[in-house]
Amino acid sequence: MKNRIFGLLMAMVAISALLMSGCKDDKKTTKVYGTITIDNADTWATWQDSGVVEVTIFPAFSLDPLAGWGAVPDGTFGPGVPGGTFAVGAPYNSQNPVILLYKAGESEYKYEIEVEPGTYSALALGFRHDGVSDPSLKTATLGCHFGNEDAVSHGIVIAPYFNYPAPSTITIEAEEQLELNFKADFNFVNLWYQ
Repeated sequence: MKNRIFGLLMAMVAISALLMSGCKDDKKTTKVYGTITIDNADTWATWQDSGVVEVTIFPAFSLDPLAGWGAVPDGTFGPGVPGGTFAVGAPYNSQNPVILLYKAGESEYKYEIEVEPGTYSALALGFRHDGVSDPSLKTATLGCHFGNEDAVSHGIVIAPYFNYPAPSTITIEAEEQLELNFKADFNFVNLWYQ
């Protein structure tokens, strides 16, 4: 009798395992991922207690309502206020940014962000300074993806101070896994927060 019960239990376990393996979610997630190479990563050591380094992706650019990262015409924020190219809204993943942690001697960092299919205006690495309250100055853009993974662009045009290539617009399809590698330069914090 014990052998029958044991055999019956083993058969039930085997059937359960087969059923569960057939229920696996084969759907791929939609994501961007890659490697960020940080020039002057040793500078991060002196700033690591002042804020966090975040990888963020911005929604499609729009002036109405304000969203994303793009070219803003002169006068958009008032008469005589110069325009430029910069972020005008919060990142798509602002509630859950990818936070990189400083590692002595490291200059390459992996990231991965799950996104909804669609168009995004920028993928960037930024240093968010805990001691800065002005939202327009709080984050120094260390680098952004702009189609050249061997060079650094901060993605900002604000004449006459900054003139860098704009970030690349990114379009991603459902279940696509898009590798985007780019460079950043941590020394930009010394210029941004001077």
